Amino acid sequence: MFCLIADVKIGEATQNRKGLQDALRAIAAAGATIDTEWPLKRILNVGDEATGTTALSDLYNAWKDRPVSIDLNQLWVELGVRMGSRGIEFDSHAPLGSIREAITKPSPRR
Repeated sequence: MFCLIADVKIGEATQNRKGLQDALRAIAAAGATIDTEWPLKRILNVGDEATGTTALSDLYNAWKDRPVSIDLNQLWVELGVRMGSRGIEFDSHAPLGSIREAITKPSPRR
C-alpha cells in the first residue's frame, strides 16, 4: 500500500514527470541492495531527491507510528479503475486518470 500511495503522490507532485520507479532506480544506483544496511531515512532521502519531492519521507512520517486506513474503493474511483461488463475498465477522465496511466503504461528507462 505504501508503494501505491507513494507512486500516486510522486506523480501528483511532479505532474507525472516522475514516479516511484525513479526513486527505486536512484536508490539502487546509489548502491543500496537487499544486503545493504542503510538507515531508512537515507533510503527515503535518496528516493525523494531523485523525484524532486518529499513524498516518500512525508508518507513514511505520516504512517510510521499509527495504523493507516486507506479507502481503496475511493482511490480506484479517483484513479479511474472500475469493474465493467467485461472486467476491469480504465477511465482516463477520472481525477487521477493520468496518474494511473503513468503507473500502468510501460515506460522507457529515464
